[in-house]
Amino acid sequence: MAGPRSYTRKTLKRLFGLACNRCSFPGCEEIMSDEHSAKSSNICHIEAANEGGERWNKDMTDLQRADYDNLLLLCVRHHDITNDVNVYTVDKLKAMKKSHEQEMERRTSNARPLNKRPSLLTDVINKIVSTDIEDVDEEPVTNSFSIEDKIEFNHVVTNKPLITEYRVYQGKINALYSEFERGGSAKKQGVLRAIKLMYVRAKGELLGADQSIENIRKHADQLIDLVRRKLHEIIDDSANNNSSIAYEDVEFAVSILVVDGFLRCKILEEPK
Repeated sequence: MAGPRSYTRKTLKRLFGLACNRCSFPGCEEIMSDEHSAKSSNICHIEAANEGGERWNKDMTDLQRADYDNLLLLCVRHHDITNDVNVYTVDKLKAMKKSHEQEMERRTSNARPLNKRPSLLTDVINKIVSTDIEDVDEEPVTNSFSIEDKIEFNHVVTNKPLITEYRVYQGKINALYSEFERGGSAKKQGVLRAIKLMYVRAKGELLGADQSIENIRKHADQLIDLVRRKLHEIIDDSANNNSSIAYEDVEFAVSILVVDGFLRCKILEEPK
């Protein structure tokens, strides 16, 4: 039976990839593993792996305890420091993880992966549309709104910097979609349908039956994060997954597509 430390390959790939193989503690730049060993790294449970551990949650399953959302990559020294549960609460550790990943993503973005691999967005889109995606009901966007309107309407907080920064890629996405359409390809519709479906599924998982705007606002950032994760999983599972793309480059491309989906109202709700 799988236990609280039975990490899947996908979970480890995502954890080390989004942390850029660095300790997630603020100000720490220690590299977690190299080709020789991973002795400097600790995979830490935000909510304890076993009863009696720090921040134990009796309502979690072992599968949830071993999942990416409950794990934090730290060096040995900072793992010990975060055992102080009065200072390092669940919320504080989750915020630490989010902040570190956003900083690593900014660094990756500044490295301009599209310059290194101009076909990156096309390659990622091809992986998404190579998977069978069921149809979802589409509602036309009826109102004109700014990106700030939508951020405020949906109460987006932690993903606001990502959306603000990645909006600059709208021109590149629009040009790529126009190129697809000129060639008679339905890839634009395919990728937008996939994003919409991932949002519908994310709402079902996080919100259950209560999909009111109040509950969507309460979970807005979690919904965006879950859509990104689901898209990444589609790419990992893609039948067209025979070309190698660095994990951080996939995450960069997925972030561009998610921000585009946000602006096209495939993710979160249209301002009224």
